[in-house]
Amino acid sequence: MNLPLDERFFVYIKSLLTFHLGISMHYDQPVISLIEARFPVTALLVVPSLILSTILALVLGLYSISRQGKIGDTAVSFTSIMTYFIPAFWLGEIVLYFFGFYLRIFPTNLAEAITTSNGHLLVGFTYWVSLLKFLTLPILFITVISYGVRNILFRNNGIELMGSNFVNYLRARGIDERKILYKHITRNAVIPVVTRVGIDIAFLFAGVVFIEDIFNIPGLGRLLVTGAENLDVPLLGGDFYIISLFAVIILLALDFIYPLIDPRVRYE
Repeated sequence: MNLPLDERFFVYIKSLLTFHLGISMHYDQPVISLIEARFPVTALLVVPSLILSTILALVLGLYSISRQGKIGDTAVSFTSIMTYFIPAFWLGEIVLYFFGFYLRIFPTNLAEAITTSNGHLLVGFTYWVSLLKFLTLPILFITVISYGVRNILFRNNGIELMGSNFVNYLRARGIDERKILYKHITRNAVIPVVTRVGIDIAFLFAGVVFIEDIFNIPGLGRLLVTGAENLDVPLLGGDFYIISLFAVIILLALDFIYPLIDPRVRYE
């Protein structure tokens, strides 16, 4: 702090690039060590739900496109919009109470899920089965509340393409309607969905704060909550930095994936 402002700025930038994110005031440990320990837990929660929600969005989107204007299309679109506006922290409490405490289908506490009745930690295959059972409910919950935007994007782009000139040309050639839908329309309509997947990765890694807190999962979200409760500025800054950096890397990777999805996309 005794250096001039410009020098402090360059020291700060150098620290970010070398991942020297300071010492947590609450844990009294390096921030990067805390993030390294929590990141796999959040990734184990976010990645499966992102894959499942994308598959759900595409399947329901194809259903809506093939039944444009019918009751099924209206129901799917309405449900997708509702999932976007329902508060996750409110619905999460209801889901946890109903499936965890009331029906007792899923474990409600990580410590109970991965330990025996005698308090010993499970090992081997039993440990992973118990951990997966514990994470199943939050993964399914994130899947349901996060697929809506991608579903609407895919559905709207697909319906717009259904009336385009190249689709009419394919119909005039006598190509089967199913082949047009699954091969030509899907390949073009999925591009905005891929872009949205990259954006959703950032939102999910930052947005699992409430979900990890509700389901008692020790990931990056819980780390942010702890940092906010204790005014731990280095921890908050480092956590947000890693989440943002990860999102930027994913979006950059998607730019290179576009030509594989649509050969018309070329970069010079």
